[in-house]
Amino acid sequence: MRKLIYTLIICLMAITSDLSAQEGKSEYLFNEFQKSLIYYKDGRVFSVKVNYSLARNVFMFIDENDNNNVKLFAEPDMVRVLKINDRIFQLDPKGLAQEHLNQEPPLVVTYRGKSRPQGKQVGYGGRSETASVDSYSSIQSGGHSYNLETEKIIVADVEKKYTIKKNKKQKQFQTPKQFLKLYPKDREETIRTYIKSNKINFDEPQQVLQLVKYAEAL
Repeated sequence: MRKLIYTLIICLMAITSDLSAQEGKSEYLFNEFQKSLIYYKDGRVFSVKVNYSLARNVFMFIDENDNNNVKLFAEPDMVRVLKINDRIFQLDPKGLAQEHLNQEPPLVVTYRGKSRPQGKQVGYGGRSETASVDSYSSIQSGGHSYNLETEKIIVADVEKKYTIKKNKKQKQFQTPKQFLKLYPKDREETIRTYIKSNKINFDEPQQVLQLVKYAEAL
C-alpha cells in the first residue's frame, strides 16, 4: 500500500501550517480532514483523509504512512470519484472540486477559492500586496506550480457555481436572477416568492438544492 501511495502522490511537505486564514475565510472546504474513498479510473481505490484547499484549489490528503505529511495527488486526471462521508465529488476539467447535489435533475456545485498573498507589513498599519517569499524550489501538478516555502496566502472568497441539466443542456447559475431565467415566465413569480420567503442563500448549496426541488415540482 505504501509503495502504491508513493507512486500516486507528490509530497507538499508540511506547508499548510504556513497558510494564513486569519484575515479571510478558512483555507479548507471542510473544518478538518475527512475520511474518504478515492476511486481511480483504472480500478484502484484508496482510503485516506482528505480536504480541499481553497487557497490552492486542489484536494490534499494526510499520508498516515509518512508522518502524517499533507500531500496532493500526482495524477488528478486519473481520479474518477471522491466519496467523502455521504458526499460525492469529482474534479472538473480545471481540477476544481465539483460536488454532486442531486441526480434528477442533475445538479452540481463547483467550488473555487479566491486567494491573494498576505503581503508584507508596511508603515501605519498597512500591508503590501507583495508576498514575502523566499523561493528555492517548486513542484508542478495539474498545470499549476506551487512553492514549497512559507508563502502566506489569504482566502478572500469562495465562489460557488451551480450547473443543472435541463432539456439535455448544461445550464449554469450563481444568482437568483440567473436561476429564474431557467424557468418559464409563468413560474417566475412563484419561484421568486419562494426565494424571498425562505431567504435562500446561494452560498449555501443545500438551500439551493431545496430551491431546485421546489422549482422542478411546480
